[in-house]
Amino acid sequence: MRRRTFAAGALALATTGAGAGAAEPPWIDAHAEVFVRGLASGAFARHAPSYDASWETLLGLAADNGVGRAVIHQPWFLGYDNDYLFKALRAEPGRLRGVPWISPSLPVTDDDWETLQAIGVRGLRFPIWRLPTPDWPYYEAMLAEAQKRDWPIHLYVESGRLPSILPRLLDQGHRVVLPHFGMLDRKLGPLRDPGFELLLEKAATRRVWVVLSGAYRVGTERAQPAAPLLLSAFGADRLMWGSDWPHADNNLDRVKTYRETLRWLEQWVPDEATRRTILIDTPAKLYGF
Repeated sequence: MRRRTFAAGALALATTGAGAGAAEPPWIDAHAEVFVRGLASGAFARHAPSYDASWETLLGLAADNGVGRAVIHQPWFLGYDNDYLFKALRAEPGRLRGVPWISPSLPVTDDDWETLQAIGVRGLRFPIWRLPTPDWPYYEAMLAEAQKRDWPIHLYVESGRLPSILPRLLDQGHRVVLPHFGMLDRKLGPLRDPGFELLLEKAATRRVWVVLSGAYRVGTERAQPAAPLLLSAFGADRLMWGSDWPHADNNLDRVKTYRETLRWLEQWVPDEATRRTILIDTPAKLYGF
């Protein structure tokens, strides 16, 4: 019997529908962002996109590629205004989970936290790439709430800063998710980057997850050798795939590149059963799909 190819699997899921009636649970995009023009930019924004990247477009594009569910992250340029993300979660509770970026100075009541949980929030994001490291004691109450709810802390930060940030969060008992191969240093590569080496070491804690996403951010030539190192250290049950749609910081075709990111995963992880764990089992468990 001929082995089902990766592309054929995508077509089969897309044909049967990424929801009801599918032969197996639909794949999960564990890292994407949604926004539309006209939303207020945050204090740290260096620019604002001149195009729309709505959740409706994301889910349509995902379904065309056999992906039926997604984890959406607050775009860094929108700052702490998570209204659009929350609107998306309320509109698609069965297909979306969300990771907001919440201001430590914002009063959040117990009822507010319960509401966030109910609409599908499953983590807290710190998109601090090229931004100052948070004053963690200032976030103590928020981090404690996340820990109580078993929400992971999402760090978007340079790998070179991981040695000063990751051990602290892990020592406090948090679970941590890192996108884009841990943002390994493109110049150093996975074999010479101390931050990436630390990341591999922390796999032993079983409280770190890495998203195979944004290969163009670290260099596809670096992502290829980094993937098997991550798989060996973490195992498929601590790895996820993300499209990084809409590829906001790159001059890339937002339709073609989505499909290309799935092809990259096939190259990085040739074994189909392992890919299934990365595409379905791991994110479904972590995000409560």
